[in-house]
Amino acid sequence: MDDKKVMPNKVITLSYQLEIEGKETPPWFSRPMRVSFLYGRDPLMPLIEQAITGAKEGDELTVTIPPEQAYGPYDKSLVQEISLDQLKNPDQVKEGEYYQEVTPTGRQLMFLVLEKKNGKVIADFNHPAAGHNVIMKIKIDEVREATAMDFAACDMRNCGSG
Repeated sequence: MDDKKVMPNKVITLSYQLEIEGKETPPWFSRPMRVSFLYGRDPLMPLIEQAITGAKEGDELTVTIPPEQAYGPYDKSLVQEISLDQLKNPDQVKEGEYYQEVTPTGRQLMFLVLEKKNGKVIADFNHPAAGHNVIMKIKIDEVREATAMDFAACDMRNCGSG
């Protein structure tokens, strides 16, 4: 029965969770997520699209995403020394943990604290998954026929792309 199979022009709802291969995954990165999309019309990473093609509702899959398709290579130039007095909450800076704050301009600042000493911090601004494979655990929660409203919503989301 193909009505519950991942195919073009079906609405797919899936749950997924990400892990970083070879290192501890921060909780904020590995939290379970759920997404719905119109298969074959909404943009989807080709590796994921290939993995779920032909899967059925209820199937569970694991996809390994290489660094170049995920968060890129590790960049040593993104490890920088910062003075603690530049931070809003220097007392919250702890070695081996992520520090984050919102800057006065509204930008999100986040880094891994590699070292803290003498009023300075060695901050790693690389994404935690930079240079690592990302493991995506997927469960196909629902596969259904797309409605006219689904097609219209997809067209509105994709407006201007091309």
